[in-house]
Amino acid sequence: MIGVGTKKPKLAQINPSAIKGEAGTGYEGPAGGDFHCDNCEFYRAENNSCGQKDMLEKSKQPKTSDGRVKVDPHGCCEYISRKR
Repeated sequence: MIGVGTKKPKLAQINPSAIKGEAGTGYEGPAGGDFHCDNCEFYRAENNSCGQKDMLEKSKQPKTSDGRVKVDPHGCCEYISRKR
């Protein structure tokens, strides 16, 4: 809770035009970056797909028969959540 007389922290401003790859998700194919879909908790290897909420809503990539987003195992996006 913010007390009386304290300033609300300023949120970071993101420049959407500076995001590489697909608009809204930043998804890039295998030449895209250092992070790989196959090292992400949202990746499913049996059909090379992503189930991350924002990717499902915003990505223009093809969908699999179960509604997930088709991705390249060596692709990457802005929503990487590494497996540990």
